[in-house]
Amino acid sequence: MTFRSDDGFEDPFPLSGNSRREITKFGSVDASSAIISITVNAKLNAISKARLVIDGKSSVISRLDFASQITVEQVVGENSRIMFTGFVVEAKVSGGQIEAVCTAIPEFSERRVSPMATIGVPGTEMLYTLARGGGLGDGQLKIPGIEELPIEVFEIIAPVEGMQMDKAVRVGEVTFAGPEFLDLEGMPEVSSATNFSEFQCYAVTYATSKLLLSAETMALQEIDTSLAWLTVRSRYSIAPLPGGRIGGWERASMFVAPRRGPLVYVRGLRTKRRWLRVPEQEAQLTELQPTSKHSDLTHPSLSRTIPLNIRQALIAAARASREKDSITRVTALWEAIEFYVGKTSVPDLFSKSDRRAIRRALPKFSDQHKSKRLEVLLGDLNNPPLFVKFRRRVSLDGAPVSQSDVDLLAKLRKVRNDVVHGRSPDEPDVHEVNQGVAIVSRILVFTVSKLGVPGKDV
Repeated sequence: MTFRSDDGFEDPFPLSGNSRREITKFGSVDASSAIISITVNAKLNAISKARLVIDGKSSVISRLDFASQITVEQVVGENSRIMFTGFVVEAKVSGGQIEAVCTAIPEFSERRVSPMATIGVPGTEMLYTLARGGGLGDGQLKIPGIEELPIEVFEIIAPVEGMQMDKAVRVGEVTFAGPEFLDLEGMPEVSSATNFSEFQCYAVTYATSKLLLSAETMALQEIDTSLAWLTVRSRYSIAPLPGGRIGGWERASMFVAPRRGPLVYVRGLRTKRRWLRVPEQEAQLTELQPTSKHSDLTHPSLSRTIPLNIRQALIAAARASREKDSITRVTALWEAIEFYVGKTSVPDLFSKSDRRAIRRALPKFSDQHKSKRLEVLLGDLNNPPLFVKFRRRVSLDGAPVSQSDVDLLAKLRKVRNDVVHGRSPDEPDVHEVNQGVAIVSRILVFTVSKLGVPGKDV
């Protein structure tokens, strides 16, 4: 194996080539034995890149996931240094070898920069906003001066589609009003400002923070929650309301769907810094070319006899790929897994004699509710947890899933459970969500492949 550094990369270990070695990992999988050569291009003020040439005949490639994070560590004696950390952007197969082209921060090229007009926003805050929009987390950012910005109250205004207002109405922490009720003084005079002013309804709320971005994030969550409430409330279809009040109803209310428009205006009430922008950072979508560049995507073939649960798993996994919000992606991902597991059976843990022995040992209760509850619990003794059934299903389908894959899915499961049970989850890392989608996609591809083999079933 050879190691070469392009364009002025300083070798941290200026020793003979025989005294050093490189450790290359795809996620937690050590791929060093399969690496034929590594080229790292690292410059000051530039995003690092790497090129890995991998032996396509190595047994380790079945455990390599191109969606996982790549690390290249150089070791000399007891000393080591990370030479590259990043992700594969393209892997090409030629002559029994795989050439993997990697970049350190692919998010900068994968995401569109939101259209934005600003007034009075400090350079440090703009840099922070652009970096976060590019996919970097707070743990990856150290921007001098960002903590020195003052805490203040921000006004956040977002246009709303599918609503008309003749007076202001408050819903939760959000006020909905027509354009005549808004004060847009000082809004940047740009073309997007014209579009912003053409809506019939606006949502207004307030948030306290140091940063426009964090205030915007909190406020949009409140606005989306209020719009969701109005949508759900419009589907309420019996006369008595909670509390006894009698309400009217019309069938057309079943088809209303108010939604937030594409722009947001954020204004600091103290500093007067403000921006008008498109808040969602969209991925730079590329076109699928199944007849040329992406011809491998037609293999394995899609069977005509896909069970309903696998069809729904594919649809949910696709939704987890397309959604913008990370938590929405995680819930869709676990919906895909639950569909995939379906009615998978697992050998009983407790035999009939075990269950009879447990029943004999239980105390007798005069309270029928307690007795029925115990019967329900006894009936669930052989109902395994989802993860047990998931492991069983993966084993039957033959999909290559490592312990680190399971650990990552368990971490994302906790995020999903926190949301379901009303706890505030940690914001999932975008790379981990992407990796989770890649793992589930891998499993579903193996499942579809198995369905295409005569005599096989899932």
